[in-house]
Amino acid sequence: MAQKEALMNSMGKIKHAKKRQISHAFSHTYLVGAVIILILSPIALLTDRNQFKS
Repeated sequence: MAQKEALMNSMGKIKHAKKRQISHAFSHTYLVGAVIILILSPIALLTDRNQFKS
């Protein structure tokens, strides 16, 4: 019985650590994406094509 409880406790800690690491990785992914969009947005405004008047 004590071994089963120790094993279940260890598995719970492992699952918690795994979920924490995955959420940490996703937060970094979103941060990198936001920085890229922030940097490239002004460049996108400068690359608009000129409108020709008819």
